[in-house]
Amino acid sequence: MPDPAMLDYFYGDEAEQYTFYRIPKVLFTDPGYRRISSDAKILYGLMLDRMGLSIRNGWLDDLNRVFIYFTLEDALEYLCCGHTKAVSLFGELDKNGLIERKKQGQGKPTIIYVKNFIRKPEIQTSEKRKSKVPQTGSQDFQKTATNNTERNKTELSDTDLSIYPVREQVESHEPTIDDRIDRIRAYRRLIKENIEYDITRDRLGYDAEILDEILDIMVDTVCGTKPMVRISGQDFPTEVVRSRLLKLNSEHIKYVVDCLKSNTTKVRNIRSYLLTSLYNAPTTISSYYTALVNHDLYGGG
Repeated sequence: MPDPAMLDYFYGDEAEQYTFYRIPKVLFTDPGYRRISSDAKILYGLMLDRMGLSIRNGWLDDLNRVFIYFTLEDALEYLCCGHTKAVSLFGELDKNGLIERKKQGQGKPTIIYVKNFIRKPEIQTSEKRKSKVPQTGSQDFQKTATNNTERNKTELSDTDLSIYPVREQVESHEPTIDDRIDRIRAYRRLIKENIEYDITRDRLGYDAEILDEILDIMVDTVCGTKPMVRISGQDFPTEVVRSRLLKLNSEHIKYVVDCLKSNTTKVRNIRSYLLTSLYNAPTTISSYYTALVNHDLYGGG
């Protein structure tokens, strides 16, 4: 255990230089998640972080769903808990629908699907959709979807139904536009919470109007249905862009606004410029402010 006297304070934006595990705030604020133990929420955060490795390695199933490898031994190491406790935490996440485990057979590690916490309320209220949409890896559904075989082999082969709800319309014959609206609203609430919208708006003062445009860009991009997003002339997987944007906080937003204000060249496509700035914010914010400090100290006079 470190000596408390040896630990220093944070100064300025020093905290931004470190890497953090992120646990969605909704797991603590949504009544549906409040009974989940804190340790289980921490484990969920660790699994969310592991998804970055999966995306880099291309660990996707036939439906384009990201899966991870996170063993019991991993949980024991990260959480410093006993075997029984770790097993209980896995079961708690599974029971609450936050993960789905799929065994691959003897000698192969279990793969884990980390479920999207925002989609949970919609899935619970759509009983009819459950009976229509086949679930990968479930023996109960494999023989009940014969009428939809042709579509399953084509459009749905590269589609995650939880990410692209609009394409479910043909399968479920439901007014899924309502699901899409609910999803957009849910992501808007989440992003506003992540960036501390009200506080950030007050901090920006006269520049507050740009905040709503930034919010709209983030929501539109996160809820996009295309597999790729073009940023600064390059195409990136939507899942990667979505993950990056959902990690932004109020300091990143202020940084993007500062960059826009200090830009002296004419911006022809403000939306494209802002999206690029938002995507790059986590990797460029520290060097930007370091350069400003150095300029003030050594080159501003």
